[in-house]
Amino acid sequence: MSDPRESVRDVVTKLTQKQLNLGDRELGPGDDLWNLGMTSLSCMGLMLEVENTFDIELPVDQLNHETFTSVNGIVAAVESAQQSAQQDAGADGAPART
Repeated sequence: MSDPRESVRDVVTKLTQKQLNLGDRELGPGDDLWNLGMTSLSCMGLMLEVENTFDIELPVDQLNHETFTSVNGIVAAVESAQQSAQQDAGADGAPART
């Protein structure tokens, strides 16, 4: 993340707005992204942007339609992956990318 003051939700919202070409349209945390034009291709692009931005790898069980239905779902997956990475790093002393 470029600005440590930005919340995960703020960053995910910006990435989603960019990926779906929503411009300045207000995007709520529970809005259905598929109803706003998400496609399998834009979902893949969003997943890659999220992983690169947060320097994480989302677990395979999180790579599904449900996770990418809303900003809330993506935020939950990011926070879970961050928590797992921190736990893994604490176990062996080295940063881990899951």
